Amino acid sequence: MDRTTELALVELRRDGRLSFSEIAHRLGTTRAAIAHRIGPLLDSGELRVLAAVHPRVLGLRVLAHVGARVQGRVDEVAGAMLELPAAVFVSQTIGPFNIAVELHVQSEEALHEQLRLMRAIPGVQELTVTIYHEVLSSFFLGPEPDVTDLVLDEADRAIIALLQEDGRVPLRDLSAAAGLSITGARARLHRLLESAVMRVGAIGQHAESGTSLTVGLGASTADASALIELLGARPGLQFMARTIGRFDLVATVPVGSLDELREVLDAARATPGVISVDAWLHERIRQERYQFAQPLTAGAGGGSGRASRRAAARR
Repeated sequence: MDRTTELALVELRRDGRLSFSEIAHRLGTTRAAIAHRIGPLLDSGELRVLAAVHPRVLGLRVLAHVGARVQGRVDEVAGAMLELPAAVFVSQTIGPFNIAVELHVQSEEALHEQLRLMRAIPGVQELTVTIYHEVLSSFFLGPEPDVTDLVLDEADRAIIALLQEDGRVPLRDLSAAAGLSITGARARLHRLLESAVMRVGAIGQHAESGTSLTVGLGASTADASALIELLGARPGLQFMARTIGRFDLVATVPVGSLDELREVLDAARATPGVISVDAWLHERIRQERYQFAQPLTAGAGGGSGRASRRAAARR
């Protein structure tokens, strides 16, 4: 990958709705040069642009990380977990458990039901549940915003639904879906982005045979602040949350080698306030999605969703 492509991807991760012309202007090159590099990546699905929305904004108020120990074929059990309606992330892992699952549900009762369904899958021996108390960084979203005064209406939800499928959908399509003028749709989109409840950016397809390793970390701490600062400074941090349960902090970081992984773990374990750190390697990410299958309704806020067409990097 040449330098121009790398810089263009950086721009798209920051703002997935930038036109090729705008990217070219920022990089001091031509639109044709950007289209030649980025167009094929978008067409092949190797690169996707979509909207990520903080789940609690959509009414998904209980978020949980579940580690599953499995007897038998891990791939078969993970395949069954793909059918769970609340499973937004399913990964086969190497470490203290065999499968990592992230669940987004509306209530503790709904979480209990999803866990019951998981335990009923043949081969599942044990589940370790950790509740997300505060999401600090997720996908390309920042910390969860204060949305006390934010009210989403049908037009907002229509815009969100389209952008979760295709972050570069034209404004004319957004306006038609929302029943607004193009000017009105542009204003709603700007409001959603400015409130920080949603961000549109580019993500690459997970390469199972790539040189980068995706590693999950779970830490027990007396004080997590120093560890949060340490991990937050790492380039490419994919996810981090304060949690309740088995761990006090969960994070996902990319590393380039096992030597780098050892360095990360040594640094984390030596951080003041850290009691212990567990790690798991995401050996095969089976599902990672940001869409929601049930229509977002006024009051309920939302449900869990339709699987994305391709797996992409996060947790």
